[in-house]
Amino acid sequence: MWRTVRRTRVASSLAVIALACLPLAAPAQALSTVQISASENLGTVTVDDTADVINKTRLEVALDNLDFNEPTNVVVYTRNGQYSDDINTKTLQYARSTHPEWISDKPDDYGDYWADGLLIITLSVEGRGDGQIGTYFGEDRKVSTSQMESIHEAGYDDFNLSRWTDGVIAVADKASAIMNRPWYKSPALWWTVAAGGGGAGIVLISTAAMRSARRKSFAQELQSGTEHLTNVTMDLDETEIAAKTLPTGSTHAAELERRFADFLSKYRESFDSQAKLEAAQKKYRSSSRGVEEAKKFKTDAQNLDLTDDAIIAAATLYTRSASWEDAWRAQTKPLADDLAQISTLIDDVEPELQGSAAALASYRESATQSLESLGTQLKAEQLDVDAALDQLSDLRLGLTERLDEFSKAQIEAYAQNEDEKEEMRKEMERSRYSTTGYSPRSGTILDVLNPGALYWSVGSYNAGYSAGTNSVDQSRQSASSSGSVSTGYSGGGSFSGSGGSSRF
Repeated sequence: MWRTVRRTRVASSLAVIALACLPLAAPAQALSTVQISASENLGTVTVDDTADVINKTRLEVALDNLDFNEPTNVVVYTRNGQYSDDINTKTLQYARSTHPEWISDKPDDYGDYWADGLLIITLSVEGRGDGQIGTYFGEDRKVSTSQMESIHEAGYDDFNLSRWTDGVIAVADKASAIMNRPWYKSPALWWTVAAGGGGAGIVLISTAAMRSARRKSFAQELQSGTEHLTNVTMDLDETEIAAKTLPTGSTHAAELERRFADFLSKYRESFDSQAKLEAAQKKYRSSSRGVEEAKKFKTDAQNLDLTDDAIIAAATLYTRSASWEDAWRAQTKPLADDLAQISTLIDDVEPELQGSAAALASYRESATQSLESLGTQLKAEQLDVDAALDQLSDLRLGLTERLDEFSKAQIEAYAQNEDEKEEMRKEMERSRYSTTGYSPRSGTILDVLNPGALYWSVGSYNAGYSAGTNSVDQSRQSASSSGSVSTGYSGGGSFSGSGGSSRF
C-alpha cells in the first residue's frame, strides 16, 4: 500500500516539475549552438543523392521546419541497391571513402563510432516501392532498437509508393522527436503521470504538440490551394473566352459548358475561403476543423485549375486553332505514358503470369497503333473531336480492364492464403480509388468529365501492387520475427556505431 501511495506522489510531483520546466525549455534551446537555419537545433545538412530520387530543395525546406531536441547535423545518403545488400556496411564504407568527417575523430573512440551530434539517413532504392532504410547516430544521439524501428516505420507508407522525398522527411521528423527526447516528453512518463493523477500537465504538453502539427498542416494546405487559385486567376480571361466558343451540339463540349457555370461560382467561393483562411487566428489554425477547411480549399482550387485546362483544351480542339495538335497530344498523354510503362509490369514475370503479361503486351501494341491512327484521322478530319475522344476513352477503358485481369493473376501468384489476397486487393483498391491518387489527376477533358478511378493508370497500379506486396511481407515478417531492424557492420572491423536498417 505504501508503495502505491509513494508512486502516486512521485508521479504527481513529476507532472508539476514538467509544467514548471516548460517555460524554461525554449530559452535554453535558443541559447545553444549557432545554427545555419531557422529550425530548432538543426545544424548542417548534407544530401548525397547518388540514386537521384530526392527533391533536394523540398527536403531542405522540410528539415528546416523540424525541431530537434539538441543540436544535430543531418546527412541524407541515397543509393541504388540490391536486395542482398547490407546497407549498414555500405553506409560505413561510403563514409570511410567519401566523408570521413561522419566518423568520430575522438582519440578514445579509435574511429569505431559515428561522430557526435550526427544523424545519418540512408535510403537504398531497389525498385519501385522496394528497398531498405537505415538510420545511424552519434553516440550522443543513439536510440533504442524499438525506437529505431518506429523511426523507420514512419517512412514505410511513402516509400512503398515510391515517394522517396516524403519518406525521408517522415523518417527525419520521427527521429527529431525521439533523439535525446527530454524526460518530460517521454510517452512512458505521460502514462505514469496520468495514472498518478498528474494527467493535466501531460495533456497540456501533448495538446500543444498536436496543435503545432495542425497549424503546420493548415499552412501547407493553404499555400498549395493558393498556388492553384493563382493559376486559375491568371487563366480566367482565356477560360471565359474558351467557354464561349464551345459548340452547343457536342456532347463533351456541352458538359464542359455546364461545368463552366459552376466553375465561376466555385471560383468566387474559393476566393472567399482563401480570404477567411488567411485571416484565421491561431486558435482556428490549430483546430481540426481549420485543417479540414484548408484541405477542402486546396482540393476545390486544384479542381478549378484542372477544369480550366480542360475547357481551354476543348475550345482549342473544337475550333481547330493553331495549337490544336498540342491540345490533342495533351489528351492522349495519359494513355501514351501508360502504354510506355507497361514494360515495368510484364518484364521478367514469373511463369504463371506469362499469359496475362502477353495479353498486356499485345494490347500495348494494338492500342499504340490505334492511338496513332486517331491522331491521323483527326488531322485529316475523318473524325470529329467527340468521336476521337470517345475512342480515346474506349482505349483507356480497355487498358483498365486488362490491368484488372493482370492484378487478379498477380495477387493469385503472390498471396499464399485468402487473408493475404484480401490484404493485397485492399491496398491496390486504395491506390486506385484514392481521391488523392498516385499523382494529381491531369487536366484532360476525359479526366475532368469522368470519375477519377474510371481509368486505372500504370503508375497507380504499380504503387498499389508495391503497397500490397509490402503489406503482405511485413505481415509475414511480423509472424516469423520479433524485430525488423538489422544492426551491426559486416566486415567493419571493430566499428560499433549506433544504428541499423530495415526493409520496406
